[in-house]
Amino acid sequence: MRSARYGVAGALALTLALSGCGGGGGAPAIAANVEGIEITSAQVDELFKIFENTDTGQADLQGVDGVKAAPEQIRRTALSYRIKIAFVEFLAKREGAQVSDSADENEVYDELAEIGSLKFAGYKGEDLQVAARIEKISKAIAAKLLPEVSVSREELQAAYDARPEIVGASFRATTGIAFMDSPESAAALRKALAKGTDFKTATDALSGTVGADTVDINPITPIQAEIVEQVRKLEPGESSEPTRYDLGDVTVYTVLYQVKRKDLPALTLEDAKPELTQIVVDSKRFQVFDDWLRKQYLAANITVDKYYGKWDPTLRAVI
Repeated sequence: MRSARYGVAGALALTLALSGCGGGGGAPAIAANVEGIEITSAQVDELFKIFENTDTGQADLQGVDGVKAAPEQIRRTALSYRIKIAFVEFLAKREGAQVSDSADENEVYDELAEIGSLKFAGYKGEDLQVAARIEKISKAIAAKLLPEVSVSREELQAAYDARPEIVGASFRATTGIAFMDSPESAAALRKALAKGTDFKTATDALSGTVGADTVDINPITPIQAEIVEQVRKLEPGESSEPTRYDLGDVTVYTVLYQVKRKDLPALTLEDAKPELTQIVVDSKRFQVFDDWLRKQYLAANITVDKYYGKWDPTLRAVI
């Protein structure tokens, strides 16, 4: 049975997004101390360099949309991110919440980071690994706080009704995604594919290929919704009309090629019961964990160098 459980690593990765900053002249060596764990200005600066090289970062720093981001605010946001990661790791050690990071999982995150918008936004495999690790730690602590959880039929039904994109009719596809440098190169690729040329062979042979890969896609894959809808409609062996994307100073034309697709029927409540039960359990535990975590922040020994501002435990941010 296909899983009805929503993979949240991508969502968490976006919640812990790279809002980096640049430590200018005069920045202290140590930016903050989290229960004895030192966070350096170099670590903060590392995030800034990643952020400023993304389209979003450049637009924010230059005030493209009429609102120019203040470097010091971005600096505080980056440090807040580092503090939160350090504090959760501290809590994991204190509470004896042990989690493992497998090489196979890390390979998956490396592959995810190569998909469409995540790659062009500057995300790396390690960014998704960090987000997934924090999720694991949070769940491990939450399970300690609330080891036994009861789930009613009504709660299962509510979880089922709230997730039509997961339990409804779905599909799994293996799809080639090619980023071409012009409409002409995109048309040449589609022509080669229509003749039956293998996707990798066709993209490797064209000088206009900016990048290409074959990925597995389903309705909740963390890429642009329009790509998911295009994949849903493509039959095996078909390619899509080129879609133009402006990525900063680079314009690419995306062509999708359907290698294979399996359509899946909607799941019944009984089909999805194991996964829905876990979703409800996780939700209840998260509520307990979130209240507990709030209290831990209020009691935490977290200090921030005045160069960056001060730590607000209520907002969980440097202000």
